[in-house]
Amino acid sequence: MVFNSYSFIVFFLPITLLGFYFFSRKSRQWAAVWLVIASLFFYGSWDCRFIPILLTSILINYFTCKRILSATPTSGRWWLTASITFNLSLLGFFKYVNFFIVSLNDVTSGNIPLLNIILPIGISFFTFTQISLLVDAYHGKLKNLNFTHYLLFASYFPYIVAGPILHHAEMLPQFSDPDHYQVKANNFVIGISIFVFGLGKKLLIADNLALAISPLFADGNPHVFQAWLGMLVYTLQLYFDFSGYSDMAIGVSRLMGFHIPINFNSPYKATSVSDFWQRWHISLSRFLRNYLYIPLGGNRRGQLQRYRNLILTMLLGGLWHGANWTFVIWGGLHGLYLCVQHGWQSMQKEYRQPTALRNSVNRIITFIAVLIAWCFFRAPDVASAFKVLAGMVGQNGISLVTEIDTWGFILVFTAALVAFFMPNTNELFLFPEKVQEVKATSPSILAVKWSPNILWGLVVGCIFALCILSIERTSDFIYAQF
Repeated sequence: MVFNSYSFIVFFLPITLLGFYFFSRKSRQWAAVWLVIASLFFYGSWDCRFIPILLTSILINYFTCKRILSATPTSGRWWLTASITFNLSLLGFFKYVNFFIVSLNDVTSGNIPLLNIILPIGISFFTFTQISLLVDAYHGKLKNLNFTHYLLFASYFPYIVAGPILHHAEMLPQFSDPDHYQVKANNFVIGISIFVFGLGKKLLIADNLALAISPLFADGNPHVFQAWLGMLVYTLQLYFDFSGYSDMAIGVSRLMGFHIPINFNSPYKATSVSDFWQRWHISLSRFLRNYLYIPLGGNRRGQLQRYRNLILTMLLGGLWHGANWTFVIWGGLHGLYLCVQHGWQSMQKEYRQPTALRNSVNRIITFIAVLIAWCFFRAPDVASAFKVLAGMVGQNGISLVTEIDTWGFILVFTAALVAFFMPNTNELFLFPEKVQEVKATSPSILAVKWSPNILWGLVVGCIFALCILSIERTSDFIYAQF
């Protein structure tokens, strides 16, 4: 069951909301338990075999966290090490064991048979979510833990499939706060609006871009214009697909009064690679920075150590996305980009005030670098990625693009216009209650103009109607496989 399906929109979501609103009037505990049951049902709808894996992970991590909270520093360190080992072993077994077998067979010319393993959906997200809580518990950033709230935190259905990676400091206080169990019209209006805009990103833009990209790479050896246009289309498709899911997750959570963090902030407007990672998959960037880059030493031990830490962090971040060398190379490229960026900045003798022209040039360079790296992210194997790169430099010839029609070009142009120049969804809907703060930082932003009036109701209603008409040919979310 996915967000962009009739079963979710017509049955699961209304029943879940009605149950939550009903139990909220009786008891916060009952409401939280109801959401746990709904979350487990939602997760099990993908495959009921996933539920024991999720519950095993949750129960072991909960009891381990309780031991860490009550342990001495020495024994706490032991429990933390054991728990992280368990989590990484669980993730490694289900996600990477066949990858290592294939790699070992390639190196040794062996014939080790692959294991018949099911990959639990969202395992990377609920594993990283719980690791961050365990680490913070050891460092004294968590004082106590309620079992029901932890169970809800780890299994919360809006995030469980494709993120964002939740942080306990943002979610657990909400689950224990009576104010978040109050039914409020403002939450419902904003939540449904964000959900519909995310649904539109997925069904009206991303899925149609997916149809446009297929003929561009049909022969496997695209010519130069095919390759560049194809990668542009994929770059836009990936953004609208993933940010669409994140918006829907934020909107669904807001319907119940809970705020989960934004995961995108117009990433293709970035003026550097580090700026890109502050805008793209923000929750993963935060996790990698706080729980990998900084513990490795960050930038505290000189430039060479900083470059090493950047490369290692991004390599592991790439591997987190999937069991394929293409993701490792993709992560390594971003690590290299970051090293080049910081090296160039360290060579500057004095700070140069940004200008509109300089920002525009930086934005174009950053976007091209990100687009090239996406070649490896998209490709099923390294050889296929290099075929696309070969096409981009003209090795497969030059000819006009005839594979997509006029409507396809219009769609690509519209998607690019939205991604490069329009406000992000969070700028439209997440901050209407913070108008003065938004005005101070972005005076022209459209968020200050949004209000739950008839015009916006018509806009949201029209988008929702178009989405309902498009559900029959919907596709899965790209990041659900991670």
